[in-house]
Amino acid sequence: EDQKEDLVQEVSKKRPQETPNYFVAIPITDDQILDRIEDVQELIFTKEPDLLRALLPVQTMHLTIIVAHLGTEEEVKKAVLALKQSKTKVEAILQGKDLNMTFHGIGQFNNQVIYVKMSEKDQKMLSRIAEAVEECFIEMNLDISGSKDFKPHLTFLKLSKAPRLKRRGFRKICSDLYKEYEDSYFGTEVFSQIDLCAMRKKKQESGYYYCECSINVGSSSTEESKEQ
Repeated sequence: EDQKEDLVQEVSKKRPQETPNYFVAIPITDDQILDRIEDVQELIFTKEPDLLRALLPVQTMHLTIIVAHLGTEEEVKKAVLALKQSKTKVEAILQGKDLNMTFHGIGQFNNQVIYVKMSEKDQKMLSRIAEAVEECFIEMNLDISGSKDFKPHLTFLKLSKAPRLKRRGFRKICSDLYKEYEDSYFGTEVFSQIDLCAMRKKKQESGYYYCECSINVGSSSTEESKEQ
């Protein structure tokens, strides 16, 4: 009976773990890309000032590889280790070449999330990289069950960020708000870094998420990976 009791407790302990509190991301820092995004955001804001709260600050721009639930300090340490271990795999995929991530055009999910699209041909390589990182997290037995299929997209507007709007009947973002940019070239970012970020910790002074660990990859990674 006692064992059964323990088991039930074990299982119920595991359940609340489902909400992700960390994510692995590729930061986007190219000035041209960020400037273009700000232009689009400004345009949307001029046409629909109510959407201000739904805009994401450009300092936080990133591509999400996976989300994770790390419930203990121990798990955070394991995740740092997993990310560090993925460096070798990622570099093997890159084979010393730069991976240019080209951003072009605007897409949307359910008219509630608006993002800049990444060119198809760069996505294949990035998907392999995402898989390599994912494998390292799975090998460490970490909970990444909240992760969706990797589809690189650079989100800059999210209705869920402004729940009040929804209550006021704002359920869809009309594509007319950004049609001028729907097929624009945003810029190219050279892939050089992967971060393990905390969702709920205070952001850095730069406005970017709190990082538990960053690895440098690609041709610039001769500088040792910096840890905070």
